[in-house]
Amino acid sequence: MASWLLLAIGAQFITAVSVLIDRQIVVKAQHIGKPIVYAFYVSILSVFVIVLIPFGVSIPSLALLGFALGHALAFFCGIYFLYSALKDARASDVAPVVGATSAIATLIAAPLILDGDLSESVIAPIIFLVVGTALISHFHFTRAALRYTILSGIAFGAVAMSAKLVFNETTFLDGFFWTRILSVFFASCLLLIPNLRAQIFSGGARSSHGARYLVIGNKLLGGSAAILTAFAISLGSVSVVNALSGLQFAFLFLFALVFAPSMPLLRDGSKTHGHGGWQTGLGVAVICVGLALLYSAST
Repeated sequence: MASWLLLAIGAQFITAVSVLIDRQIVVKAQHIGKPIVYAFYVSILSVFVIVLIPFGVSIPSLALLGFALGHALAFFCGIYFLYSALKDARASDVAPVVGATSAIATLIAAPLILDGDLSESVIAPIIFLVVGTALISHFHFTRAALRYTILSGIAFGAVAMSAKLVFNETTFLDGFFWTRILSVFFASCLLLIPNLRAQIFSGGARSSHGARYLVIGNKLLGGSAAILTAFAISLGSVSVVNALSGLQFAFLFLFALVFAPSMPLLRDGSKTHGHGGWQTGLGVAVICVGLALLYSAST
């Protein structure tokens, strides 16, 4: 199996662990606050990429800056729409639809924008991965939550596409630095708007120290997954890497089966018993078939 596929799979395992913590942040009463507040802090935490400067970050071209700024905007919108959806719907319903929508958006856009990103041999595996991902959700949405969920998926598809465009322009180090530092720049610009500045500062002030540390620690964990995913995108097909997001739900399903008795956070009766159990199991099985077909196509 290609090294970039292994990187993408490892990233999804780490993401699955991060999702468990995210679920606690959002569901528990001491979450960070409104979606705009959470999106701000998730974006601003990318400031840690300044540690890369001594390793040789170069001045970007105008094309690179444009793609990186598009990446920053899409990332912020994806986070904002995701947490807006989670206000009215369960993470176990929202996240799979976001992943499937993102994969479909990338599958449609990649052949139009990126030459050679998609070969015929991986189309069938991608379809299995997307269908399996969608099956895990029960689509228990309000109209607003469904709208936010679809918008989040489209935005994250744009994140993956813009990342590939950035890496086509420059090295991985430069591309990773400029996409992240422009996320910080974009988030910082929100502080220039008085109403948003008040929401951000009041949201941060109301959250407990434990919640803040949990958010920061989890975003560092998620950051490691983001680095692996970005590296996989830089080396391989963005369509395939994005479709592999369904693996995180397969990992979550396995976590629920193995660890639920000792980890209350993983308990979700509707997803592990009765109708929910077999539908989720079917989705995971379809994802595994897609992964097996992908392995066959890559060897």
